Amino acid sequence: MKGELSLSCRDIERYLGEEESRVHALRGVSLDVESGSVHAVVGPSGCGKSTLLYILGLLDVPNAGSVEIAATSISHLKDEELARTRNELIGFIFQFHFLMEDFSAQENVMIPMRRLGQMNETEMRERAAALLEAVDLGDKLRRLSRHLSGGEQQRVAIARALANDPHVILADEPTGNLDQATGKEVIHLLEELNARGVALILVTHDPALAERARRRIHMLDGSIDSDSAAA
Repeated sequence: MKGELSLSCRDIERYLGEEESRVHALRGVSLDVESGSVHAVVGPSGCGKSTLLYILGLLDVPNAGSVEIAATSISHLKDEELARTRNELIGFIFQFHFLMEDFSAQENVMIPMRRLGQMNETEMRERAAALLEAVDLGDKLRRLSRHLSGGEQQRVAIARALANDPHVILADEPTGNLDQATGKEVIHLLEELNARGVALILVTHDPALAERARRRIHMLDGSIDSDSAAA
């Protein structure tokens, strides 16, 4: 339901690198993401956008501050519990899709389901097929990912992100590796997901994608420089 918090962080600090040359990548960042919202995180290269995304996605741990997902603090979860929470509640789409190139499209989409372990083989195959149909790849579900075009691979990655029906999808430059026409297709797919109530956090340099977000977070030197609603 819109208005409910899906994901939030408070006073996030993150240092990268060795002690003598470490970089202060995030400086006291706080952010609230409501169910069904769309946030575009923009700013120059090196400002901390991707670092923030990885911390929100429970792929990295802050040096200070806290993260909550579905109103539950994850600060004290053990690694196994953290991985399960991430797999249950968060979907990821990256600029480089990170598909298993010797797996079929269907098998790639099944990977998060296997990790969660809540469905049998038939159920996983049926859900993967349905998700690929939803991204217009129903006729290519058995094709190896290395034989798919860049746009098709990104659509497989979107289907994979939806495998466990996440609360939030985090996308790091989801159109960055695509031509303009394919990028528009991916934007349309993301908008369809959002219309179903999935919250989206999009790190992007793509003005067309940023303009479609209802909130734009501008980062500079590891801090949120501005947080504004779309006009």
